[in-house]
Amino acid sequence: MLPRLLLSRSPSLPRALPLALPSLPRHYRGASGEQESRLRPMSEKELELSAKSADLDSAIRASHTAPPPAASGISALSARRKRLIYRSKQRGWLEVDLLLGTFAHREVPGMSEAEMDEFERLVNLETIDIYNILTLRAKPDKVDNGVVRRVVEWVETNPLGTASAEDYRKVKAEAGLT
Repeated sequence: MLPRLLLSRSPSLPRALPLALPSLPRHYRGASGEQESRLRPMSEKELELSAKSADLDSAIRASHTAPPPAASGISALSARRKRLIYRSKQRGWLEVDLLLGTFAHREVPGMSEAEMDEFERLVNLETIDIYNILTLRAKPDKVDNGVVRRVVEWVETNPLGTASAEDYRKVKAEAGLT
């Protein structure tokens, strides 16, 4: 069945440019509201290809949504540490990336699981809230715990905000933020 053609009504296109519209596969019969399909039945080969396609699609979806296999050599704890460090460095605001990312790079590898839980509560906040906590513009009411206090103390004594350009480059390179 050939697609229906419609002449373009757009002022920017030539008037005689035909646009192909898909033909409607179903049509209503009378006032009953029932639909009648005008699609031809699929051949056996088409059914086979459709089944293979569906199997391949579900296999791809399963492989992309499944967690990485344990045989990858990375423990769940190590993967969590790496994820926390990455999320701390990639917030989207340079100030928060530098302060929180540098702290995470130095401190997260030595944290216990309980400390990582506390740090993750901080990382799960919105970036503006983290910025306000780190710059002492807001109290960490929701996440007032030992790790957040350590982060705030570290930020207060960190040379990133007051150091020379050379010290800034050095700290940035050490934390892998370049």
